[in-house]
Amino acid sequence: MQSQTDDAPLDGNAAGGLLSELFAFDVTAATVICEGCEAEGEIAQAKVYGGTMGVLIRCAHCHTAIIRLTHTPQGFWLDMRGARSFFVRPPE
Repeated sequence: MQSQTDDAPLDGNAAGGLLSELFAFDVTAATVICEGCEAEGEIAQAKVYGGTMGVLIRCAHCHTAIIRLTHTPQGFWLDMRGARSFFVRPPE
């Protein structure tokens, strides 16, 4: 994932590559409920800020940080304190 040069967020699909290293399914299609505003939407609709160290995924509605993901040489750090729930449909 390339480093952003400004503070403009990308959509949630920008985190797809990094998330696919951690999860065995397409996380961008997962539904998340924001802890801050209770909005429900797909990860692909969220706002992603990040660079070479990882990503910060914010709610598209209230900008609450819902997911923080960092990939280090030791492994992955995943913090989902801003997500009330995370729902993944099984593949068809």
